[in-house]
Amino acid sequence: MIARDTYLNKLIKLKDNGFVKIITGIRRCGKSSLLAMYREHLLSDGIAANNIIEINFERFEFEPLKDEATLHNYIRQKLNDTDVRFYLFIDEVQEMPAWAKVINSLRTSFPVDIYVTGSNSRLFSGEYLTYISGRYVELKMYPLSFKEFIRFRPTAQSREAAFNDYLRIGSFPATALANSEELITGINEGLFDSIFSRDILLRGKIRDEGTFYKVAKYVCDNIGNQLSANAVANTLKSQGHKIGSDTVDNYLALMKNAFLIHQCERYDIRGRERLRTNGKYYVADTGLRNSLLGLRSGNIGHVIENIVYLELLRRGYEVSVGKLDKMEVDFIARRGEAITYIQVSLSAMDENVLSLELRPFYAIRDNYPRMLITMDTIDLSQDGIKHRNLLDWLLEKQ
Repeated sequence: MIARDTYLNKLIKLKDNGFVKIITGIRRCGKSSLLAMYREHLLSDGIAANNIIEINFERFEFEPLKDEATLHNYIRQKLNDTDVRFYLFIDEVQEMPAWAKVINSLRTSFPVDIYVTGSNSRLFSGEYLTYISGRYVELKMYPLSFKEFIRFRPTAQSREAAFNDYLRIGSFPATALANSEELITGINEGLFDSIFSRDILLRGKIRDEGTFYKVAKYVCDNIGNQLSANAVANTLKSQGHKIGSDTVDNYLALMKNAFLIHQCERYDIRGRERLRTNGKYYVADTGLRNSLLGLRSGNIGHVIENIVYLELLRRGYEVSVGKLDKMEVDFIARRGEAITYIQVSLSAMDENVLSLELRPFYAIRDNYPRMLITMDTIDLSQDGIKHRNLLDWLLEKQ
């Protein structure tokens, strides 16, 4: 295993802090491997193997433990009612509806540090979550950053070649490690099937799979564009499909719950308020998008925008789309009290394009930093607006 140091170091800092650690993220992004790496850290830190309890609800042998009483008794017997500190790992905990009730009972009754993973945000819903309300810390995990991708796939002859691979095959660890095109295709098809079929179609009890895939394709084909459920429904109706905005809303919610897509809400910069309409959607992985739509050379500007959005999430920013009168700022990135305004473009070497990209920056009346990110290698910084080459920005030290 290749270490995901950013996430591993976060877990190490959270050790024994009294909170339940919940690791969330799209299926196969590396959550189970992270727990395995953390287990090795605990062992190297002197924790006995017998004091680490591991349960994976994706494995058939643990199927009986989905019953809450059975799970509680199983773990309680492992703990042996001693004062020795234990470490409990549970993979894909959302497979058990009453998981939070059981976890809270163990947390309050025994000296145990608890870590769980989930690939569907429904683990944060339902009455049982109240049992650990205010008593958990969420660690959001994503597929590989470009910097991590290069470490996983060091065979590319240049960073530009590596970036082309990153866009083409996607950012899941398994695809980055694959050494043949046939294997990459097989892995991406398997990822596509498990996420769409298992996490969305089956869990959402979707009967009209064809219409669902039409919605999914439309959203993935329109990353970076303002979308609403009503607009998607009207577009599909014009193509002869029978679908209402409520159904589209449900499909979007299911895809968001599975961490397949992320919604980026709009923010009125002048009015200083969050807008609930016409947000944008971005996909969790370009390889999955290519599996759904087929490999395309067009819309590369929005694909790059998608890459920047995900990187901002990885770096811990809260991200929204900025509205300024009739103009738009691609991203408002907030982290604590700090704010950065960001525009993203494939290239701004053309004077007209550069002027168009920078115009919203000049209309903003505060003094927060402004940044233009493009693929251009020539520095286009001006008037206090900083220009960054995309690959330089993705690979910079944090």
